[in-house]
Amino acid sequence: MVRVSPGLGIRLAAGVLMVLFSGCFGTDDSKGWRQGPADEADADFHPHHRGRDAAPLPDAAAAPDAGRDAVSAVDAAVDAVAAPDADDNSGSAVDAAVDTVAAPDAEDNPGSTVDAAVDAVAAPDAEDNPGSTVDAADEVGSSADAIGEAASPDAAGADLGGEASAPVTVIVLPDTQYYSSLHPDIYAVQTGWIVEQQSARNIALALHVGDLVDTPNSHPQWAVANSSMRVLDGLVPYVIVSGNHDMDANRAGLMNNTFPPSTMPWITGTMTEGQIDNNYTVVDIGPQKWLVLGLEFGPRDAVLTWADAVLKAYPTLPAIIVTHAYLYGDVRYDYAAYGSTQNYYPRFYEFTPSEGINDGEDIWQKLIVPNPNVRLVFCGHLTGAGRLTSLRADGSRVHQMLSDYQWLYAGTADDLGGSGYLRILQFDYGKKEIRVQTYSPYLGKSMTDDANQFTISLEI
Repeated sequence: MVRVSPGLGIRLAAGVLMVLFSGCFGTDDSKGWRQGPADEADADFHPHHRGRDAAPLPDAAAAPDAGRDAVSAVDAAVDAVAAPDADDNSGSAVDAAVDTVAAPDAEDNPGSTVDAAVDAVAAPDAEDNPGSTVDAADEVGSSADAIGEAASPDAAGADLGGEASAPVTVIVLPDTQYYSSLHPDIYAVQTGWIVEQQSARNIALALHVGDLVDTPNSHPQWAVANSSMRVLDGLVPYVIVSGNHDMDANRAGLMNNTFPPSTMPWITGTMTEGQIDNNYTVVDIGPQKWLVLGLEFGPRDAVLTWADAVLKAYPTLPAIIVTHAYLYGDVRYDYAAYGSTQNYYPRFYEFTPSEGINDGEDIWQKLIVPNPNVRLVFCGHLTGAGRLTSLRADGSRVHQMLSDYQWLYAGTADDLGGSGYLRILQFDYGKKEIRVQTYSPYLGKSMTDDANQFTISLEI
């Protein structure tokens, strides 16, 4: 694997490379949404999404051996998972779905007030602003019993009592497809900023919600994605998942060639040996160990069966799910309820339909409801920002968040395929909250409207 720093020279070279070799520019992805009616369980639905028109592991080698040993032996679970016609794991219905509308607190969400959704906050003070700009602009195993060995209570992480620990940061990278195809310098600035800010912001993890590239078999685009993401190797562990632009109709592409799990030692396990599409990681986010599950776009039935086995192997760890298409604004993708009225719904793409194509509501019912350790879900795919907090029957909360800016300013001179906006999530165990900010290190600007800057409870 080529590992390249995000220096200016590399970015210029990448730019030249893209001019000469870039693949087709696809425009079939999300440009916005039409909001369907909230279902009865979402009685407290509150729309606050924004569409295109709206104004560590410090050492990656330190990944937990216990988890890797456990997942290297999952015969029973994975054998069951491998059957394409595996029965669905039907989940129970939820009691209610509560949409959290947490008004930003001025002290917790720094930044000046603006007359539009985008706030120019370019000052590089790490305490008051998201940050300064950088230069220029593993087949999960063999036996389900063995997976269970990793699920001992001792795996839950450090004692969170006593003196509060310093806040720790998780970065979410929304769809980067147009950076890989058209604006490689922006992609490089994003990951370069993460490296630059890793120490000051105590960045423990980065999550990519999919669509790393625009064309699944474009070598130049994957070269850009590789050079940009690899600057994090050994510094900030990261999780990637496949979006609809990262695969063809047969769910094939260059993602597994570019990011083989063998080159990502912080990844604890994968569903299929040598393939990163469906993966999981046990990682320290501050004083607490978390389980992070990365699932392919429109996951197949077998993928959800596998993911269910992984979650049940780590019942004491709070879990995060990262998948490309899950929320449609402030509600879940739900073909059964809305059909084709939700734009860019997963079944529309017809990827391996005989193996099942699960949307957000399917994932909620089959995977999240039956596994109370799932606390957070992150997704992209649809341009805009949305969030939904839902309750299981046992009262446990799940915060679900959408962020994707690829069509921001589309059709204008300011259209830069997303303009470098990313999500900054500050986990504050002392205050038991997560403060969310949306910032572009490329522009040196923040979005401070309530869809992009808010505070949610930290559920562990």
